[in-house]
Order: sequence, then structure tokens, then C-alpha cells
Amino acid sequence: MTSDRPEGRRHDLDALRVFCFGTLIIYHSSLIYGTKTWWINSPDSTKLIDLITIGSHPWRMSLLFFISGVVTASLLKKRSMTEIRSTRTRQLLLPFVFGVFIVVPPQVYFSPQNFAPDLSYWDFWKTYVLSALQLEHMWFLAYLWIYMIVWSIAQPQLVRRWPGISTSLAGCLKGTGLFLAPIAFLSLLRLCLYPIFGETLVIKSDLYSHALYFSMFMVGSLLVNERSFWQEVDRQRWASLGLATLSMTALAALFLLVPREARPEALVMAVRVVRSAFQWCTILALLAFAGRLANRPNRVITHLNKSIMTYYVAHQTVIVVAAYYIAQAGLLDIRSFIPIVIITVLVCALIAEMKRLATSRLVPLLVGVASLRKGGRKPLPAETA
Repeated sequence: MTSDRPEGRRHDLDALRVFCFGTLIIYHSSLIYGTKTWWINSPDSTKLIDLITIGSHPWRMSLLFFISGVVTASLLKKRSMTEIRSTRTRQLLLPFVFGVFIVVPPQVYFSPQNFAPDLSYWDFWKTYVLSALQLEHMWFLAYLWIYMIVWSIAQPQLVRRWPGISTSLAGCLKGTGLFLAPIAFLSLLRLCLYPIFGETLVIKSDLYSHALYFSMFMVGSLLVNERSFWQEVDRQRWASLGLATLSMTALAALFLLVPREARPEALVMAVRVVRSAFQWCTILALLAFAGRLANRPNRVITHLNKSIMTYYVAHQTVIVVAAYYIAQAGLLDIRSFIPIVIITVLVCALIAEMKRLATSRLVPLLVGVASLRKGGRKPLPAETA
């Protein structure tokens, strides 16, 4: 890692974003075979599959919000705050609205939890939209947009009133402070807010998630240009990896050996602290090793990164629909886990390519029509428009 790592395109963060969304496909597919109730559940459930949740859920969305904070703040070098708000609103709210009204309903329709199984899909959709609308996995886009808006209002005030806030934060995250301060903060959230509010993923009643994810977004936005932080993350990479491995091992062993209902309150609280340690140390380890191993342009990552929104919006519905038809064929056992993951990736890739081709042909056509209406003037290149 070099001292100028924060400058320019962050290829390591592109790679991590793709990695996180890839694990999300595996995670949601695993819910079919785990012990928790989901849209569709296999009769062939096993606690071993739940280890995928234990090993990926604590850190994945937190890391995505951290990355989003870094990327959003880095745009200030090229764009005004107004331009950032406008661009991000278009990038987030259009997929959000499309996802909530078009992509999510089939998940309910094809699941055993369908509240109107005798209706046609069109009649079901009208009833669903008017009386049972849910965000499902679109919550991420809604939360990210809200945090971006709040950040765009708060950031200028923070810089004006506390010019050294980023440097001060980076200064706290050195040596043992890199571990102790964030783990203490995350533990406090889990010990104080989570027991009261839980993780609802409902905007107006999700105080725990907002405290967690908005904090990660803000920390990412503040540390984007702090070289000392990124250097410290790299220096502590093996310690981060070791602590993440130890805490994950402890969580897995406890899950397999001690039933949840048999855990005393003191053990429950200790587990929340260990989960916080696992969460933060895994984030640090991924940031560090991505910075070393994925810090150069990669055609595959670049291509996937451009399509990542399409993958995210489509993947959960593809999983549910695929599982439904596999269940209808009587094949929804543990052996169908990998095929469902593969089907999901392939269908999402197909949708992304169809969208790319449609966009590449439709946009020039619309631009050409607009140009003719303005007297045939050529549009400005995208980078100077």
C-alpha cells in the first residue's frame, strides 16, 4: 500500500462492492435451507447452512454503507453538492420505485405467505400495492438515499464548525484504537438499542439500523482522504484477520453447541460484543486485503460494477421464483442450493446485459431526436456536458 492510495479511482472498493453483493446472493439463497422462516423454505433445512448467515450478515451491509460513504464524499472533488444530490437521487430512487412496485410483488405472490393465492397475478398486484406494500430488500436503496441527503446537509456544517473532524477521527483510529473504539461503539448499539428496537428494516421504526448504518456511512465519508487511516488499516491487516477468524469461530461454535433458548443473559450480552468484534475486524481485514490485492483496474470487476444495481434489484425475486418452480418439481432440497445460486447469477447477468443493450441503443436515439429538435446541434460529450 502506498501513501497515495486514497487518490483516484478506488478499484479496491469496486471489488469489495461486487464481493458484498455476490455474498448477498449466496446469503439470500441460503435462507431457503436454513432454520429461519423465509419466503420459501426447503423441508430439508439444516443448522449448518445458518453458518452462512452468521459468517456474512454482521458485516456485509455495514461495509456497503461504509463504501457508499467513501464514494459519495469522493464525488465532492468533481461535483457540487447539488449535483451529487441530483445524481444520487436519480441513481437510487428510480430503481427503488421500480423495485418496490414491480420486482418485489412476485416474491409475495410465489411464496406460501401469499395472502390471496386464488387471485390472478394482476388482481393480486393491485391488492398488494394498495394494502400490503413492502420494501423488502429495497430498504437498502431507501436508507442510502436518506443518509445521502442528511450527509449533504450535515457535511458542510461539520467542515465549517469542526475543520479538523476527519483528522481527529483518523487520529483516534490508530494502534489499539483502531479496534477498541469502533468495537465499543458497535457493542453499545447492540447492547442498548437492539434489545429495544431490533432490526425492523422499516424506515420509521428502525432506530438500531439507522444508528448503525448511518454511522458507517458518515465514518466512510469522513475518512475518505485520511491517508493515515488507510495506512493503519493496512498495517493491522493480519491482526484484523486473526481477530475476525477467532470471533467467527467462537460465534459458530456457540451457535452449534448452545441452543439460543438455553443461553443465560450474560452469555447473550457477551455474544453481542463478540459479534461486534467480528463485524468490525472483518470490515478492516477486507479493506486491507482488497487494498493490496485489488488495487488495479480489472475488466470483470469494472463490468460487474456497472451492472451491480441491476443485480441487486433483481436477485431476490429471481431466487424466490426459481425456488418456487424447483419446489413444484419436488427438488427443493439441499442439493438445489448451488443450482439456485447459479440460476440467479445467470438470470441477473442476462437482465443486466439486456438493460445495457437497450440503454446503449435507446439513449443515442433520444439524444439524436433532441438534437434535431434543437436545430441539429451535436450534444456535448458526457464528460463536458
